[in-house]
Amino acid sequence: MSEDKVVLPMEKRKVLTKVPKTLLIYSLPKVGKTTIVSQLENSLLLECELGGADFVEGQILDIRGPKQLEETFSAIREANYPYKYLIIDTLTKLDEWAEMVGTYNYMNRAQGKRFNREDNISDGKMIPYADKRFTSVHELPNGNGYQYSRIQMLQWYDAILRLAPHIIFLAHVKDKFIESAKTREVVESIEISLTGKLKSIIASRVDAVGYLFRKDEQGILNFNNESNIICGGRCFHLSDEIVISERQSDKSVITYWDRIYNV
Repeated sequence: MSEDKVVLPMEKRKVLTKVPKTLLIYSLPKVGKTTIVSQLENSLLLECELGGADFVEGQILDIRGPKQLEETFSAIREANYPYKYLIIDTLTKLDEWAEMVGTYNYMNRAQGKRFNREDNISDGKMIPYADKRFTSVHELPNGNGYQYSRIQMLQWYDAILRLAPHIIFLAHVKDKFIESAKTREVVESIEISLTGKLKSIIASRVDAVGYLFRKDEQGILNFNNESNIICGGRCFHLSDEIVISERQSDKSVITYWDRIYNV
């Protein structure tokens, strides 16, 4: 059976898209991430944080654990991918679940047969996750256990990308203090709240990363990476600050998603 031959391009290809397929938004708590994304038309918000979307209106599905998460993936596929936007609220919670699933995945491997087992017996009775004796795979020596949660997280990431034309990941922030190489002063840097190498892996894979903050009555997405925060993107129009929402006098919020997706 012959294989198709590779045809080398002899002309420049035109730009295929100008808007992000994948967008990561992170912020401090209670800044309004869930509120603004819930207003996207033809969207499904997967709420993984308990009670996180109780005060907003939208097409929202509460997800209470890894099993339900994967069942939801299957349901979207079986429904022939009905949504234009799929929102994961939050990626930080998925990271926590990946640690748990990654631990069980390690326990099912040959080298993990004694891990989290009663009396340290190989293939013995498993110690359940809720038990205070349960040990995370992250506790393995030399950081060798982080790969198991990272593999699970990236499997979910790849599965999510296939479920809708546009994916929005929400995440929390984590403060980090670093020493300036020039001034030797300790400065505060804001990081995406993800485990280990996942911060840089996810940030490099998504098309755009925006840090959301409030200024007066406006919600502003910052894509300018000149300050001590991770942000930026591949799209030319996502390189500076964009007003994404405004609170009205009646306390309602209007959003400007056309500034992200209709350019």
